[in-house]
Amino acid sequence: MSTFEFLHRTRSRSHESPAVSCIFVLLNVAASAILWLPRFWAHRTQLAPFASMNTRELQDLGLKSCDVANAFAQPNEQDPTVYLATVARERRQRSQT
Repeated sequence: MSTFEFLHRTRSRSHESPAVSCIFVLLNVAASAILWLPRFWAHRTQLAPFASMNTRELQDLGLKSCDVANAFAQPNEQDPTVYLATVARERRQRSQT
């Protein structure tokens, strides 16, 4: 998950009021919430071609239909295509040994 760090003076940290600290926390949460939807949409868009493939096409890539379903179940902050690549790589390594 990406976070934003807002720069402010660290020397005067002991003199910083709780209100200023709270504002920085709220800005960080608001930025994360706003950027969540585009990231979620991009991940789902990347998975769409895999979801439309038939069993034979997925086997050519070293995947199964349950792998695609598991990729859809990944947490939203993780890239599901990385999960699919890892599954295919591990399956290929197991078959070679």
